[in-house]
Amino acid sequence: MANSMHETAATWLAQWHSDGVKVAAHELMYYRSKAAALARLRPRLKPGRSGALLSKVKGRGMEFDEFRHYQAGDDIRAIDWRVTARTGTPHTKLFREERERPVLLVVDFSDSMQFGSQLLLKSVQACHLASALAWLAVARGDRVGALLASTPSAQSQPQHIELRPQAREHAVTRIIQQLVAAQNQALQNWQQPHQERASVLPYLLQRTLQVAKPGTLVYVISDWRGLLTNSQQSADTAAVQALLALQRHCQLVPMQLVDPLELSLEAVAQAQISEQLALTDGQVEWQFDPHQAHQQQQYANAAAAWQQQLVQQFQQQALELWQFSAATPLESQWPGVRL
Repeated sequence: MANSMHETAATWLAQWHSDGVKVAAHELMYYRSKAAALARLRPRLKPGRSGALLSKVKGRGMEFDEFRHYQAGDDIRAIDWRVTARTGTPHTKLFREERERPVLLVVDFSDSMQFGSQLLLKSVQACHLASALAWLAVARGDRVGALLASTPSAQSQPQHIELRPQAREHAVTRIIQQLVAAQNQALQNWQQPHQERASVLPYLLQRTLQVAKPGTLVYVISDWRGLLTNSQQSADTAAVQALLALQRHCQLVPMQLVDPLELSLEAVAQAQISEQLALTDGQVEWQFDPHQAHQQQQYANAAAAWQQQLVQQFQQQALELWQFSAATPLESQWPGVRL
């Protein structure tokens, strides 16, 4: 089975002339042709929970257009009492639906995103996901922008790129150019000798809070390792506070990138690797034999506990976490539609 997955991945990469480590613009332009299929996407909504795509903006989703005389059947809540008092006849406000909702793609290029065991690095799959969402936004007539951040090579502050929401396809091509640049730069930074570096996710969320206007649809694409630490499974306070504030003013959709090796050692064991493997969190290194059943179980239990804690963190905020694998082409796992 491991050989079959390897052959499938090799075929996909050969088709796209990709190594799965770097990303090229032509890979992301591909989703332009899938915009119609993407536009049919509707998330699975649970009863009593507000969804991400139900209205144009958080709240009314309408903006004032003009006054006119009150007519039978009009909503009395729309009556403008000042105009009514001034003219002596009832007047009501007319509203029109906002056509261009701002959409913001927030992409985390932290060091932990530079990992992949089968098809793509998580950061590369994040670029594919962001591109697909950008084309989806344009197909719906929305304005789309992006906020990208990566761990710096030597600077004290994270490197970030801000693209304000704009309309039409030129906005997407602009985002694609910056996605390619950001991923390649983040990979180059990660490859440089360095000590342990913190995730940029808390900084990225706080910056998003500063630039996202009320009513913006915000997609946050990350592995969320910067939200919940592996060792103590405790949430970063600043990141949680930023999420809470964003949810009050925007429509927030968290998306998680995962790799199968982060969840289970089964694939490693099937690969018939004879030597021991080493894992590290940047501080402690763990040597283990992936073929030993008890170590496989210990690893799987720890991974499941971390994931459960992460999901619960979002459930406390009434948010559903969408999960995408870096080991499978995006078009085969898109919720509700096959591209």
